[in-house]
Formats: sequence, C-alpha cells, structure tokens
Amino acid sequence: MQRNRLRALSHVVLAALLLFSVFVTRPNRTLATVALTANPDQIVREVIQNELSGQVNDPNLWCYRKGTTHDGKTQVLEYCQTKNGTIHRLLAVNGQPLNLAERRAEEIRIQKLIRSPNAVEAAQRKETADGREERKFLKLLPDAFSYRVEGRQGDRLTLRFTPNPNFRASGNEERVLHALSGAMVVDLDQKRLVSISGRLSREVKFWGGLAGHLDPGGTFSVTQENVASGDWELKTLDVEMNGKALLFKTIAVREHESYSNYTPVPPNISLAQAAEHLERDSDG
Repeated sequence: MQRNRLRALSHVVLAALLLFSVFVTRPNRTLATVALTANPDQIVREVIQNELSGQVNDPNLWCYRKGTTHDGKTQVLEYCQTKNGTIHRLLAVNGQPLNLAERRAEEIRIQKLIRSPNAVEAAQRKETADGREERKFLKLLPDAFSYRVEGRQGDRLTLRFTPNPNFRASGNEERVLHALSGAMVVDLDQKRLVSISGRLSREVKFWGGLAGHLDPGGTFSVTQENVASGDWELKTLDVEMNGKALLFKTIAVREHESYSNYTPVPPNISLAQAAEHLERDSDG
C-alpha cells in the first residue's frame, strides 16, 4: 500500500508510521494461546514475538476494501493479493462512483499490469524490503517503553506505555519512537495486538532541528480485528502529525484509513484471476 508523498515528507513522518505499519503486513493467524503472566513487560514481549513470527510465516492471501481520507480527499478502493504482488481498483472518489470513462481507464491500467507483471513484482519487492525495516523497529517496542496494566475486560488487557528512561535512541526514527506515549490493548487468549494508539509527548528534532522537527501532540491510532477464527486484519488507521521539514516547509498530515470486506483467496490465485475478482466486486 504505497502512499504518494513527497520524499522529504515521507522521511520525516516515516518513523511515526513504522510503529503501527506492522498491521498492514497481515500477521500469522494460527499461534497457540500463551499463558497469562502478571508481568506486563513479558506480555508485550510475547505479543511482539507473535506479531513478528506472523509477518514472516503468514501464507494467507486476501481481497479487501480500503477507504482512505487524505488531505480532504476520500477514496474507496478494492485490493486483491497474489503471491506475486497486490493489485487494486479504484471504486469511488469523494463519495461518487467512477463514471464509465473512469472505469474504463481503471480497466486499461489493470490490464497493463497483468501484461507487465514485473511492475507488480517490483512493488512487491519494495513492500518486502519495507517490511524488514518495520520489523526492526517492532523489535524495539519491548525495550523502548515502560508498560503498566491499566485494566482488563474479559480477554482484553489494556497496557499504558511511556518512554523507558533507560532506552538510548540511536537514530531519528528511534527518537520519534521514544517520544511516544499511549495505550496498547492486547488479546490475552491469542496474545495479539487489538489496538495501539499514542501521542508525541515532546518535540522531536532531526539533526538538531536543521532538517526539521515534529511538533508535540501528534497522534496515531490503529485497530485490528479477528475477521475469522484466528485471522487478524487491519481495521482502522488514523494519523495526525504536524511539524517542519527542510527549508521550514510546513507538514500537516491528516490521514484516515479503514479496511473491511475481507475475503480469503486461493494461494495460487493469478494476477488475471485477481483482476476478475476486482471487476466482479466493482459491478456489485
């Protein structure tokens, strides 16, 4: 799921996005229940290990619907995954379905992708590389924060996290990570992340402020849900960040994403079959 941002903007906000981008990679669904421990730090380590294992071992492919709001523009898209990459079809913009000419343009674009699968595979390779970087930061979560139990409701445990004073950030991304405070909700039965939300508790400067900064108060929120027996998928993602980039360019990110209509597809689905699925869905 690529975002069309200016390079300078993406570098500044990437670190904040890395914290929750793990949800987009669709973790494993078949992990066994882990016994509850009274130590919140140990709970987090077990949950993060499950999420990391899921990213590497997940064999499942899905078609799903994605709604986005970015800089005041809304879109509805349908995505379909294959082992060679993911393709999508635009369904509506600002609440209006595509007209005949726009639908035809989408059909032409998708058919070009099918005839040139290298483009899809190149995007898949980039997504795989991004996933490796994201896992590096996910591994930092148990050590970057201090956790305490806030409450429990059934199998859901809420943990509050604050920056661990003993953690030493070694780069810009880790500095953003370590400036966050918030809450994590964990499913104790499956040891999975139900939601995570946070706020930048202080200003984060890049290269002493020369390369820009992120303002305190920026927020993010992510939720995922168990869409089938043990199948956890992304449900919502919200980001609000402000700051300055190089040359004092103002940054204002207002982004919302929602995910629904998850449908499993066969592991051997081809790009052409995925395109047919997208076409049937657009007709519905």
